[in-house]
Amino acid sequence: MGKDELVKNVLYIINVIFAVFGLVTAATGIWFFVQLAEFVSLRNSNHYLLDYRVYWPQVAPWLFILGGLVIMMVAFCGWCGANKESRGLLGLYGAFLIVMVIGQVISATLIFVYVDGEDTDKFIKDTVYDGYYNSQSNPDVFKAFGRIERKLKCCGANDARDYRSWRNDLPLTCCQDSYYRATCDFTDKEANERLGCAKVASVYTKIISSSVAGATLLMALVEVAGIILSWTLFSSLREVEHYITERKEGETEC
Repeated sequence: MGKDELVKNVLYIINVIFAVFGLVTAATGIWFFVQLAEFVSLRNSNHYLLDYRVYWPQVAPWLFILGGLVIMMVAFCGWCGANKESRGLLGLYGAFLIVMVIGQVISATLIFVYVDGEDTDKFIKDTVYDGYYNSQSNPDVFKAFGRIERKLKCCGANDARDYRSWRNDLPLTCCQDSYYRATCDFTDKEANERLGCAKVASVYTKIISSSVAGATLLMALVEVAGIILSWTLFSSLREVEHYITERKEGETEC
């Protein structure tokens, strides 16, 4: 196997990795958006009529989705460039990778800086608190908040004591580890030990965002390898074209 064939095969593998990572990133963004929408839907919209601020958790899912789609398109460009041995596609692919690496480093840095900020905590906590208080007067919101308690294994907005002011007992959703099996049929001990949904949701938001940001930085390192390989193949094809051109211009082959 020649050097060019080896470079092409490695580029094929790298672009498959790119495509899979892009698909996973976009899917994570969609999943993140759906989970966030479930929380936001509990809020009393009248409280936010004049709130035009955009918070980091609302931006992150769209960055993941857009980034994933771009990665898949660039991977396709690199695959075609290597397969067709097209210098134009390889050059475009290398340029896209350089822009992607810069963009991913900036995005990951912003996530690491702002995801642990007070604004993120405030947005998550305000959303959960508003949903919890809205659930006291809206049966549909109460059921939706209960689904969140089951999913996150949390109880109340701050903790189980939130329910003591307006209920004689804790809702079953504070005591279930699934939709069918209660774990505290005879005592509220487990429910009282559970954290509030505001705290749990805030922690999960930070874990998900930071994990994707870390994976993005690792992928940026792989993309640097893709830049090097695409440039190697690009340069090799230029040398071949130059050699063929020189032979055509000569009077004889000897």
